[in-house]
Amino acid sequence: MKLGIFSSVFRWLDRHWVMAETKTFSIKFDGEGLADHTIEVNDLAPSLMALGDLIKEANYIANGNRTSVSVKVKATEAGCFQVSIEATQTILDQTIALLAGQQVTALANLLQILGFCGISTATVLVLIKKLKRRKSLKVTITENGVVIETDSGVVTVSKLAWQMYNSPVVRKAFFGVVKPVERQGIERVDFIDVETTVSEVTKEELQLFVPPEQLEEPLQVLPDRTTFVNVVHMWFKDGNKWKFSEGGSEWSAEIKDQKFIESLLRGDVSILANDYLKVKVRQSQYRTEHQIRSDYEIIEVIEHGKGYQQAPLL
Repeated sequence: MKLGIFSSVFRWLDRHWVMAETKTFSIKFDGEGLADHTIEVNDLAPSLMALGDLIKEANYIANGNRTSVSVKVKATEAGCFQVSIEATQTILDQTIALLAGQQVTALANLLQILGFCGISTATVLVLIKKLKRRKSLKVTITENGVVIETDSGVVTVSKLAWQMYNSPVVRKAFFGVVKPVERQGIERVDFIDVETTVSEVTKEELQLFVPPEQLEEPLQVLPDRTTFVNVVHMWFKDGNKWKFSEGGSEWSAEIKDQKFIESLLRGDVSILANDYLKVKVRQSQYRTEHQIRSDYEIIEVIEHGKGYQQAPLL
């Protein structure tokens, strides 16, 4: 009798805890070269394969191995050359995910973050356009998202969108999806949710999607720390970026303590050889394809200590 109860429970879990969500959207390639509603298979096939890779990688970034995604070509529409895409996300282990407190990012949200469905100004596609392959960006990671400062304004996106933007796999696949636009006669590609074009990439914008040679992904923010350093080199231009020695390592950091900088400029404080500083340091780390890189900021100069003075000989 007891075995029968357990068997019934397991059958119920099998029916109810493995869930699937399906979302359909369309890609339309447009241009004079597609007037007869045909496209080279050598252009379309790699684009669709890249789209599958892109959605699967985005799902992995968001959900790890807790879900799987399949991407299918549903039908070909008349007019220009339009392809209907059917993506299905299956939650593989919802019981374990819930017990562990792990949230699953739904397929509809993933496609909206990428820029394929829904209306949003903070998608990966929009971010690629706005940042225009800039390498020098000021990025602030907050509890609510990521704030990116550029010379043309401030862009705010979710942490997940920023993580996808910095994924070499995502960027390579994104370029593969829109790459047919480089062909003569194809002027643009539209991403359509139901009957609404939610985003587009034109021939003039295609170069923005070429993946950079090396991407940097911001890692988890480290807590500020207090340490003692020697000043190796002082510089009062270009952001007051000084060079410091901390034990056996040397690193450069921007001085954010304006009171300390002003006291130096007024002559109230002077730093000599062998002097040391007790400082509060903020370290931000970034992962590239081959290594970890760190940026440093001196948030506060807590103490200025004088170096050892040579004792008189007589």
